[in-house]
Amino acid sequence: MALHEMEERFHNFAMTLPSAESIDELSLDTEHGKRADYLWRGRSVVVEVKVLRGDPQVKIDGVFADLSKRNDFPVIFGQVEVHKVLAHLPDGEEILRSLHQKASRSVEADFRAAKHQIANTKTLLGLKDALGILVLLNPDIEALDPSNVGRFVSRLMLNRQSDVWSVDIVWLITEAHFTGNAQPCILIEGNRTDRFTWADTWVPKLNDLWAAFNNSPLVRSDATLLTETSFKRKSERPTGPLTHEQRWRANYRARPYLANLDDDAVRAFGRQAFVDLMPYFKTGGPRKSIAEMEPLMEQWTHFLEEAAYRALDMRDFGL
Repeated sequence: MALHEMEERFHNFAMTLPSAESIDELSLDTEHGKRADYLWRGRSVVVEVKVLRGDPQVKIDGVFADLSKRNDFPVIFGQVEVHKVLAHLPDGEEILRSLHQKASRSVEADFRAAKHQIANTKTLLGLKDALGILVLLNPDIEALDPSNVGRFVSRLMLNRQSDVWSVDIVWLITEAHFTGNAQPCILIEGNRTDRFTWADTWVPKLNDLWAAFNNSPLVRSDATLLTETSFKRKSERPTGPLTHEQRWRANYRARPYLANLDDDAVRAFGRQAFVDLMPYFKTGGPRKSIAEMEPLMEQWTHFLEEAAYRALDMRDFGL
């Protein structure tokens, strides 16, 4: 399989680290199983790189296509987080667990393979102990949200290494998402890295080195949990000048004046905004310039933004 551009770029980066070695270039017996990709820090670090492939979005879309046929499935305006949609269903939590399993199968397969490759490399090279790093590169799979992947690999490190413990750190690097103006580079440590006295100072520098290699500024986060960080899909990131709708939504997010209203009051606001706006779209109705209509259109957009944030069920909206 041809290398993805991001994988090739990471290879070039990996070989810039002091005393880096490409394991593929070593004369090792290939009959004794698959090996990891790199040795760093004088063979005290073993690194395996996996590129996340297999977009689960098609499977997720298929599940929701079936769910939409149910009588109790909500009618929701706009793009809404999956868990908020499923919260309307009595079996929503069970469905959400199933979706997470579908989305994470490829990640689990990569983790399982990397665990054995790192362990096998240590055996082949006679390394009594070395820090094991699994690098997960996500070039373009937007459905694999960094928060979900991070939580999942944390559980894998704790619960899937009873037979062979070899993955101490997962380094998740995604170019399919943004947090603010930065692409996430997340170091997720297991609970055994304290056996390496040098790890506390050496490991955090990896993000600095990766940023420098890509000529990118490094933006640090004070968040201690992934759930405290907001991630956006790359496709959701505005490019070029903002459209009117994007500007209206940004204005509302800066001042969410509907946030303190209850759901019924928000629906009532939306109905009135719709009633105020619709005559100007009817044949033979009154006419206004776009500039004159903008306050009414912005008001409707503000309602859509709040309704999507709450995942309001609009089946009884009454239009």
